[in-house]
Amino acid sequence: MAHQHSPTLTVNAGFHNRDGCPVILTSSHPGISQFANREVVLTDTESGDVIAAQCDATDNGTETHLAWILDGLAAGTSRTYTLSEGTIADDTGVQLNDDAETIGVTLNERPFTTFRYAKAQFRPYFFPVLGPEGREVTRGETSDISKDHVHHRSLYVAYGEVNDVDLWGEGSNSGRVVHQGFTEKHGGPVVGRIYTDNTWETRDGDILMADKQHFRIYNLPEDAALIELDLTFIASVGDVHFGDTKEGGIMSIRVHPSMNASEGGKIENAFGGINEGETWGKRAHWCDYSGVVDGTPVGIAVFDHLVNPRYPTYWHVRNYGLMGSNIFGGGTFEGDKSKDGSYTLKKGEEMHFRFRVLIHAGDATVGKVAQKYHDFINPPTVEVIGPKP
Repeated sequence: MAHQHSPTLTVNAGFHNRDGCPVILTSSHPGISQFANREVVLTDTESGDVIAAQCDATDNGTETHLAWILDGLAAGTSRTYTLSEGTIADDTGVQLNDDAETIGVTLNERPFTTFRYAKAQFRPYFFPVLGPEGREVTRGETSDISKDHVHHRSLYVAYGEVNDVDLWGEGSNSGRVVHQGFTEKHGGPVVGRIYTDNTWETRDGDILMADKQHFRIYNLPEDAALIELDLTFIASVGDVHFGDTKEGGIMSIRVHPSMNASEGGKIENAFGGINEGETWGKRAHWCDYSGVVDGTPVGIAVFDHLVNPRYPTYWHVRNYGLMGSNIFGGGTFEGDKSKDGSYTLKKGEEMHFRFRVLIHAGDATVGKVAQKYHDFINPPTVEVIGPKP
């Protein structure tokens, strides 16, 4: 039954079809905020269909995040919902399951990924990451084939020259990204949040900088899974110099070995470039890696957001299975020292990034990667039109 002051919301698709599209409304509307941290649903005013929603209070206490997944809304059309208290039977949503220095993530009881953050590691990372039919779309340390580039651990954040320290490799002189704690760690019917604070340190433990890695995982099916990252670099102890090197992926993926372009898989970027020769060191709004794992065609894409520094990013992407965004390697990628991409973040300053990772069926065309990129940079618009309490 609807709340007596249930607000009404209209969502407009805009110029793009919306299927499996996360919608996040941040609002101070009192009709929304009255439902903060309660179990809620949205009811389609025309069809009567009821879908799961999630209403979370923000840290500042003045706004509320309302989240849901938008399906089957054609370009140029709109849909109206009412918000009310309620739950969806047999819908367990995104669950975070703590274990020893890991968090297992399930989506409606289906295993999806595990976040690994032990301080003894070189950096936090997600492994495995499961796609259609439960296939692994990334490679981690448990792979029998992972003898080359052992530092490419599935899905992670890293860079190769930070104040002349290597935080990309895992050599005897390499630094580490060390987990310090969580600022948010909870699931929900629509989205789970794993928000971490980390320090970037030398081999000897001297702090170079800090970061905030805010991951959101949405309750989507196997063929449309999403991991979103809001990343902040913080010059917490002094100036931070990012050198011009190819050795880095601010958002990094190492795909399952059978997906490698050298093994019959395919790399594709937003401009239609195919495989390493047409994508490595090139700038693009997104990059996709696809192939066949145990008979199932699967793919994984990384989306660069238009608010990011130096958008669109360069890509360090290889036929042997690596895919990473790298905004600092311009001189190296271009083979032109005059295009030096190094950057110094001054003490006390911050640098912000937004990325989205899409796990999908098939290649970039089958997975509708170009369409779903617009879900990220040109999302649907929402208008609250219902009564205030």
